[in-house]
Amino acid sequence: MKKKIIILASGNGSNFEAIVNKLRNKYSIKLISENKEAYVLQRAINLYVDYEIINYKNFENRDLYNKKLFEKLKKEKPDLIVLAGYMKILPDYIVDFFSKRIINIHPSLLPAFKGLNAIKKAYDYGVKYTGVTIHYVNNELDGGEIIAQDIVKIETEDTLHSLEEKIHKIEHKLYPKVIDKILRRM
Repeated sequence: MKKKIIILASGNGSNFEAIVNKLRNKYSIKLISENKEAYVLQRAINLYVDYEIINYKNFENRDLYNKKLFEKLKKEKPDLIVLAGYMKILPDYIVDFFSKRIINIHPSLLPAFKGLNAIKKAYDYGVKYTGVTIHYVNNELDGGEIIAQDIVKIETEDTLHSLEEKIHKIEHKLYPKVIDKILRRM
């Protein structure tokens, strides 16, 4: 039986698509999104990937949403939960229950530029190098154990847009490789 990946995504879904294109023949992949407007859902449809929407806006508060998500994840029994542009912070009880089975990708060389808008922060700060980090999710924002990093040099002619493109290109190569490596070890 194929190992199971649940991808949590909220937005455009370019990392989701890269993962599906590289790993769909080896692993079972399902998407869960909390945003019914997210383009990642269209990507799932186009790629014939099973998906589910747990619409955050249908819940009175974050706790009720998180409880529903937790129930769903326990029922699905994933080998690995992959955050790919998932714009919610998972509560401690989900992180603890799935310890070392939730990974995230971040567009900087952590611990630098944690949180939102990391590419812009690095660009505006004027660093010469930035990159991509894949890490286990723990109870600290972008603070989990680092699994892999790749460096991107910021050239003098780079614009914010060209830097974003360079970062995304690295993400699309690195994330599927790391996911595959983790699952092969399980």
